[in-house]
Amino acid sequence: MNAARGSAVAAGLCALLTACLYHPILAHGFVNLEDYWLIVDNPHLRGLSRPDLAWMFTSLDYGTYQPLGWLTYAVIHAWRGLDPAAFHLVSWLTHAACAALLFLAAVRVLRAAAPRATERDLLTAGAAAALTWALHPMRVEQVAWATGLPDVLATFFFLAAVLAYLRPSLGLCLGLYLVSSLFRWKGVSLPVVLLALDVFILRRTLDRRAWLEKLPFFLVAAAFSAVNARSKLLLAPGHAFDLGLHAAAGPIFYLGKLLAPVHLTLDYWIPESLPLAAAFVGLSAAVFVKAERRESAGAAWACFAAGLAPSLVMSFRGLVVAHDRATYLPALSLHLLLGGGVLAALRGGRARRLAALAAVVVVVAALGALSRAQLPVWRDSESLWRRVLAEPAPPDYAHLSLAHALLEQGRRDEAAAELREQLRLFPGDRRVEGLARELGRR
Repeated sequence: MNAARGSAVAAGLCALLTACLYHPILAHGFVNLEDYWLIVDNPHLRGLSRPDLAWMFTSLDYGTYQPLGWLTYAVIHAWRGLDPAAFHLVSWLTHAACAALLFLAAVRVLRAAAPRATERDLLTAGAAAALTWALHPMRVEQVAWATGLPDVLATFFFLAAVLAYLRPSLGLCLGLYLVSSLFRWKGVSLPVVLLALDVFILRRTLDRRAWLEKLPFFLVAAAFSAVNARSKLLLAPGHAFDLGLHAAAGPIFYLGKLLAPVHLTLDYWIPESLPLAAAFVGLSAAVFVKAERRESAGAAWACFAAGLAPSLVMSFRGLVVAHDRATYLPALSLHLLLGGGVLAALRGGRARRLAALAAVVVVVAALGALSRAQLPVWRDSESLWRRVLAEPAPPDYAHLSLAHALLEQGRRDEAAAELREQLRLFPGDRRVEGLARELGRR
């Protein structure tokens, strides 16, 4: 089997394993966490007329600019109506395809970084990078939540852009990057990724030509960042830019969750923590010292931090919230770094090689088991909010959201009990009034 065929087969296996793990989402419904607001009750997604398309490509409603994301929702609606299985099907297939693309990108990057590595070792290390990313339980929220579909599609085209750059094909890379940004803007870190590839993988000199060819990418990133920041400020005037301790503490917070993915929930409030910010500065300094010795840790860390920036620079009423879904794209670089570590271990002696293979199998199996246990949380609104309420510090809207889910099922007494609990915890909460009136009508 030649190298190209071996890579294609291994990529297909990564996609197949990912699809097998996530297939339960095909039986999931919508959840009352933005699915109803953005998809079910959105009047602009009911057709593909000229006014509908004009809204999709010009609107800053709903706190985001995602024209191709809206278009995808509308096309699915035209195909199957508001059948949640159709929305989940597209997420399911796209996430599996992302696993395959990450594998292909990892093999190319690792081959460039270690040209003497055997093809078998490259395939093993690439699979380790792809599967630990795709099966990590922090991917579940993005994939199993219908609202997360545009981000999954954006990541697919982001990875395709990276592959195009490695070919190399700069024009195709820019086109794919533009498509990714039109789905969702979270891939604005691509220029940083390309510079990291230039320096640490492709061994290119960052001369005037290298910077000029990246200029269109930086302009795309700046434009989509500005438009989306504007949309968030229009949606909630309480939003503001936060470039202080929250933003510095964020990468360390997320790194901790990635390394120990337990007690996963919807919202984590990032503390304005001087120790976490200092840890970020210290870790950054440490990895960049190694980067000077042509190691890749600095590049991976820079790409990770840059990828998180869109979710860390906006605060609401002085607080910055973290979500599992925010790691979907940024974590790619860390898993690629893990693949590099696996490749280095495989190139050692027989005992080290066997230990590395065993560790990969154990880690992939453990991550898969954790993700499989997390999937039922997103089955429907009731399962989601009961899981959130089991956490020590649930958000202040959890009982209200569960009451809404129970009322939809006609369980009036249980819904009323949740409203009473909401008022007990938050006396005078005016958000209860509308749902209480609806409860009275039923």
